[in-house]
Amino acid sequence: MKLLIFVALLLFSNPLWAKLRVVTTTPDLSWLVENIGGKSVTVESLLDGSEDPHYVDAMPSWIAKVSRADVFCLVGLELEIGWVPKVLERSGNKKVQTGGKGYCETGKFISALEVPKGKIDRSMGDIHPSGNPHYHLGPEQFKNAAKGIFEVLVTNDPDARLTYSKNLAQTLQQIDKTKEIVVSMIKDLKEFKLMSYHKEFSYFMKDFDLQYSGIIEEIPGVPPSAGRIARIALEAKKNNVDVVLASTANPKKLLEKFKEISGVQYKQVPISIRKLGNPSNYEELLVGIAKAIVESKK
Repeated sequence: MKLLIFVALLLFSNPLWAKLRVVTTTPDLSWLVENIGGKSVTVESLLDGSEDPHYVDAMPSWIAKVSRADVFCLVGLELEIGWVPKVLERSGNKKVQTGGKGYCETGKFISALEVPKGKIDRSMGDIHPSGNPHYHLGPEQFKNAAKGIFEVLVTNDPDARLTYSKNLAQTLQQIDKTKEIVVSMIKDLKEFKLMSYHKEFSYFMKDFDLQYSGIIEEIPGVPPSAGRIARIALEAKKNNVDVVLASTANPKKLLEKFKEISGVQYKQVPISIRKLGNPSNYEELLVGIAKAIVESKK
């Protein structure tokens, strides 16, 4: 009996049997890690998917979670610059600090759009020097992030390489399938003219070959003035814009004002997988955006 107890304790205490503990900033990254890692990882997102990742405050509970993580995955491209450095510093976890074995900045693995040129200063608003960070809405760059996550997982858990490799292939197939579904949904909307409140949809527009006809914001992250709204609304009306896409975090009051002047409808949609509720996976996320566009067809 004592021998059985000893063997059981040995098995459950042996690090070879321990799952890799992964913490991510967003549920979108958690979805990738969960699919690639499978039963070899445990994963949790700090955000629930309803927030604007630009503007959140570091929670004490997040610091505690990161302090116990083997791997920490973030979007990067300055998306979480206002709070992730605080979380990492206060966690005291050497493994997941910048440059550490468990540090996984997925933005390093993608080809970013809209990388600004020339001098950058605060007068330009919430601008990202490394490019647009909302790459997850473009399937092609999301696949690049998946490949980067795979490399980091293997680095931290080389014994599970074959499992991670098999799961990566299946994940890439899932993303390709989602892209095919969206393509079939919007195949008749190539002449559609779309605007957005903020530049969240650039990768989506590029991957699905849609016409991007402007942004309501004048300065990223700064609410547009009444004059700006009036000017851009009249321009949208003149150009026969079909719909404005906005995230659920964008200000509805300003969108209503734009609609009042322009006569152009807007659609507010989730731009992240939700920790609880819908969209609960990547297919639901992109199909939801596509459905909003299709429903706005005049």
